[in-house]
Amino acid sequence: MRCPRAAIRRAVAAAMRRAGRRADLSIVLVDDAEMAALNERYLNHAGPTDVLAFPYEADEDRVCGEIVLNAQRAAAEAAGRRHSAEGELMLYLVHGLLHLLGCDDARPAQRREMRRREAELLAEVGYDVDF
Repeated sequence: MRCPRAAIRRAVAAAMRRAGRRADLSIVLVDDAEMAALNERYLNHAGPTDVLAFPYEADEDRVCGEIVLNAQRAAAEAAGRRHSAEGELMLYLVHGLLHLLGCDDARPAQRREMRRREAELLAEVGYDVDF
């Protein structure tokens, strides 16, 4: 999958604008094998996942971190949905950004709120993603 650099920049800018913060981020695209290795190493979970977000030192004005996106998973998931692989990848990016901004999705109410915020951000940058 081609890296949608301009779309990534737009999504990061939109999320940071809404949060009133600046960003110092590294965005990495990987395949299932690399994601599974990272998931095992850092979360002690077996198998690949769609996105991992690693917060670094930050302050009130700035979000710092790394977001690892599973491009292989995005392509596979999009094939069974009504949107592009790029749209699926952008969903993963926005999800990771929201985690770095302090959002959680451990409980049902938090998941609903995160989905709402994801949909808003994705729409703002031109993606209509089927959850």
